[in-house]
This record gives sequence, structure tokens and C-alpha cells, in this order.
Amino acid sequence: MSNISSKPTSLADWQLVKVSGDDNRVFLQGQITNDINRLSEHATLYAAHCDSKGRMWSTLLLFQRGNDIYYIERKSVAKRQVAELAKYAVFSKVSIELVQDLNMVGLVDDAIPAAIKAKLIDKSCLTENNITYIKLPLPETRVIMITPESIPNDLNPCSDWLKLDFQAGYPVIDDINMAILLPQACNLQSYDAISFDKGCYCGQEMVARAQFRGANTRGMYVIKGTSNVLPKVGSTLEYKLTGGWREGGLVLAATRLDDKDSICVQVVLNNGIDLNTVFRIYGNDNSRLMF
Repeated sequence: MSNISSKPTSLADWQLVKVSGDDNRVFLQGQITNDINRLSEHATLYAAHCDSKGRMWSTLLLFQRGNDIYYIERKSVAKRQVAELAKYAVFSKVSIELVQDLNMVGLVDDAIPAAIKAKLIDKSCLTENNITYIKLPLPETRVIMITPESIPNDLNPCSDWLKLDFQAGYPVIDDINMAILLPQACNLQSYDAISFDKGCYCGQEMVARAQFRGANTRGMYVIKGTSNVLPKVGSTLEYKLTGGWREGGLVLAATRLDDKDSICVQVVLNNGIDLNTVFRIYGNDNSRLMF
């Protein structure tokens, strides 16, 4: 990670949302897949927000500043996701808004102040001097800094943070893939992002059925290889069979690696697929991808 360790990394492709008001905790408890009672000023919460059929509008990283609850999601989904969430807020004392007065940057390795790293050893969130620091443990310790101060223009690109999310196994849900996938299709059960004993929330019945009755048959995988182009988000790949290629899989995200033609693709596939399978970008003979 030495190429991104010395300065902050842009998070311009992510959006901060604030949920404030007397009922914010009770309201969110009935909307997200995880248990809001586990959220505190020193403990973050990873969750999904689903529609009534259990399909994800987005994944959320929630944290608390004072009495307000915030969450981070992909910028491309934010307006629609907030609009869907607000439909259920009519009878609650809550306000949901896209945040404009705080900025986010990502910190890795030497960019993380030593004093902050030490204070985050036994917690995942810390706010001091009106700046919030969120620790992410995967694929290595990194920190999201949320601050009212302006951020420098000289930042590492968003793609560097995206690569780290790929390595961590965090799914990337952008607008084209909204309301399509159950949380388990993106492995959220493996990241403690679903509570199966908290009670009702939007989409809870379908999420529980997928877990306990085997209703979900898909999982998220990361495959790598070479290609002269990146696959489009929301497109399908092809996998090789004897005598030809068959269409399959849903592309969540893709990024270039350090080598010129090397790429990495986050894709949802049927569980049980042979790990020796060869993939290509749909119709592209110049691409080859494998687990």
C-alpha cells in the first residue's frame, strides 16, 4: 500500500447522510438489517437498507455523532435511497438529509495520525474536536475521517479506496444494481451486517427466508485477470464451457490494478461454481478472468 500511504484518499464517490430527531434510533431499527442498539459513539454498524421484498437499496456504514446518526453509502444511490427511506418517516420525528457541511477522506498507513490510531485500538469510532474517525479493519487498518474543515485537492484517487474495499470483500452497490439483490447475495451475513433476532424491519421476512430456508443461491466473488476494457456495472460476464461460452453473473464493480491490462471485478454468481472456471467480459475475446 506504499503508493497510497503518504496522503489522504478521495472519497468523492461516497455520500454522507444524516438522520436526526427524537425518533432516529427507533425509526432506523425498523428499516435496516442490523440492530441499532449496537450503535454508539464508539461503535459503528454495518447494515443494508432493503425494500419490502428484501432487495437492497444500498449498504450502509452507520456511526453516531452526539445524538445524530449518520451513514455512508455510494453517492450514486444516495438520492433515491434517501427518498425510499423517507417514505416511512412520515409519522416519526426524524429528518433525513444529504450532508453538505462535512467532508470525508480516507486514511491508510502513514496518513493515519499515530495518536488517532492508538485511540482506535479498542473502538471503531471516535469523535474529538468535531472530527469523527471511523476505523475499518479490512483488508488492513484504515480510517475514514469526517471533518467540517476543507480537504486538500492533492488526494489519491477514489479508485484506490475502491481497491481496498474489493480486498476487504465489501460489496459495491451502485444505482444500476439497486433493489435487485438480497443481502446474502453479497455475503453480508459474513460481515455481521444482518441481525436475525432483532425483530421486524423492512424486508425482514425475505432476508430470514434466504438464511434459514435456502432461498438465496448466490454469493459475491472477486475475480481478476486481463482485459483491454472494464466491464460495465450491471452487465453480465460469460463463463467458459466445453464448446462455447455461457452468460452469467452480475457485475457490481470493476477497477484497474497497477499493471497496465490487469483488472479486478466484483461479481455476483451462483453458489457452488467451479473455482477453476474461466470468465470473460461479454463478447470480448481479449479478456480472461479467474478466481
